[in-house]
Amino acid sequence: MFILNSAYDSWQIQNVLLPTSSSPEKSWLSCKDNIGNCNSTQIKVLDEIRNTMINDLKVINDKADWGMFIDSCFTHCQTLFRISWSSPTSPRLGNKNIAKVVGDWYFGRSQGVKEIDCEYPCNPTCNSLPPP
Repeated sequence: MFILNSAYDSWQIQNVLLPTSSSPEKSWLSCKDNIGNCNSTQIKVLDEIRNTMINDLKVINDKADWGMFIDSCFTHCQTLFRISWSSPTSPRLGNKNIAKVVGDWYFGRSQGVKEIDCEYPCNPTCNSLPPP
């Protein structure tokens, strides 16, 4: 099993966590469309959601044959486009893009392939992704 997801998945934030109906006063509108527009209070809420997910993923730490790549990019569906999968501008954790981490896991080139990014906005390679 390999888990690939953004800790700040744009689709989940826009449609599940913060649908328009959850914020009738519209205070989340610009934030949920572009994480760069979020204020510090909103970022703290998003960080709490990220931290809950990261904590829940700890159950796979002892599963040597499982892998994961959890970045801090505000995006969705990173496997559909080469720009996010394996291009020179792909998001990276350490020096590895998604394709490298998945390949290392799939072909057994590395044990315990579990990459987790720091909190937003720590990863400058996220800036190169297309809009969600």
